[in-house]
Amino acid sequence: MNKNLFLAVAILCLTLTGCWSTHLKSMGTYPMPVAHQPRIAPDSKEVENVVSADGFTLFNQGWSNTEKIYGGGGFLSAIHRMNGWLSPMFASVTVGGYGGNLNFACDYDEDCSEEYLAWLKTSGDRYDISFWAIQERFMAGFEFNTPINLFLGFGGGILMYQSGGEYDDARKDLDRKFRKIYNKDGAIDAFLLGSIWLGYHIGKNAKYGSISVDLDISNAYFSNYVLSTPINIGYFHPSGFHGGIGANSYGVDLFFGKSFKF
Repeated sequence: MNKNLFLAVAILCLTLTGCWSTHLKSMGTYPMPVAHQPRIAPDSKEVENVVSADGFTLFNQGWSNTEKIYGGGGFLSAIHRMNGWLSPMFASVTVGGYGGNLNFACDYDEDCSEEYLAWLKTSGDRYDISFWAIQERFMAGFEFNTPINLFLGFGGGILMYQSGGEYDDARKDLDRKFRKIYNKDGAIDAFLLGSIWLGYHIGKNAKYGSISVDLDISNAYFSNYVLSTPINIGYFHPSGFHGGIGANSYGVDLFFGKSFKF
């Protein structure tokens, strides 16, 4: 099919039938603001075990044809670092839960089916929809410290989630009711996860703490064929207290927590 014929068919398709579909992505795929914690004592090559507890906010954001997401959650993380010449190696696990309320919306008018747009205009139950989700992240990788206080690392693993609430019930109902509503993910799923980060230790042996900027990559974060890649910026104090910002193309989250070294 040549380009002109393809364009004509596409225009005819949109005019007569409306080819655009509406994607309603599970809130279980929403990226939690998990920032990678560097070694508390970067000069050390001993075994290090750290457990962290964090809380975070969700506010005034969107996620795949939703808007005004308000809520919050928390997560527990554990990281194990090797010793000796294997000291750059680590393995970590993070388990978190979050929930709140959201409104149905359309990201872009041209990206939503006519049926869904009509439902948005006429339905009174599209506001303050509750949701909840649980996520588990398993990752292993390497982190390297340099003589100029910079550190960098990378890792890979698995991201899993479970979700529910009124939002998931509404997604299923709309999927049954309209031809062009597409539930991109179910209530349970798993994805591959990759992460890279770069940071700086402030003072000798991170005397004044460390700053880390990390980027997570996973097909769980695809929404409407656009990759919403979360960037997390964290500050970690030697006392174990830490906090920061998690940002993606839809908004920002704030997180704050405490780490305990064993």
